Amino acid sequence: MAYDVCLHGLFLTLTYPIKYEARFMISNWGRKNLKFLLDPIADLFYRLRFTPNMVTFLGFLITLVVAYLIVTDRLLVAGLVYIAGAGADAIDGTLARRMGIRNPFGAFWDSTLDRIGETFVIAALGYQAAIQGNTLTVLLAFIALTTSYLVSYTRARAEGLGLECKVGIGTRVERFVVMLLTLLLQQPAYGLAVISLIAGITVVQRVVVVWQQTRTADGEPV
Repeated sequence: MAYDVCLHGLFLTLTYPIKYEARFMISNWGRKNLKFLLDPIADLFYRLRFTPNMVTFLGFLITLVVAYLIVTDRLLVAGLVYIAGAGADAIDGTLARRMGIRNPFGAFWDSTLDRIGETFVIAALGYQAAIQGNTLTVLLAFIALTTSYLVSYTRARAEGLGLECKVGIGTRVERFVVMLLTLLLQQPAYGLAVISLIAGITVVQRVVVVWQQTRTADGEPV
């Protein structure tokens, strides 16, 4: 009986539809409470004739600097610079709204550079660990990179099938926060382990949610 209850609880946890519009998202909190800071910076970029896509690329370049700092074993400085990259990522959306731009390519461009930037940062942690002979951290970097990509892939594949798939406890925003703390606290192994865990859980959540939707669409009971 206890075993069945545990399994049922685990199933509910993995299948609970934690959607963007129904949960307290860090990104929404930041957009609302940091508006006083983001709007003036977005206005400055607007006056300088920057486009949202240019700001997105600027954020990507900052991420490359973060990766370089990691490789040169300056994790704390990398964490501080990583904050600037997050600012650019927030400002591009603010600037797009300021300019009244709703371009599908902008969303594609932003997501693509986010994935590449995240790859460089995690790979840099793995490279630094390899130089230090830390096999465990190298393995964790590989797992974190794989599960993070699967988070994006499962959503993209589901949406390609016309299904809703925005659930999960380890989306890009949550992984960014974990990575930021990882760099500031200079604890790569722990940070990569947490990213691997929450991203892995998110992949399972999304697979289950897609399974639920497809069974419902076929008229079969969930």
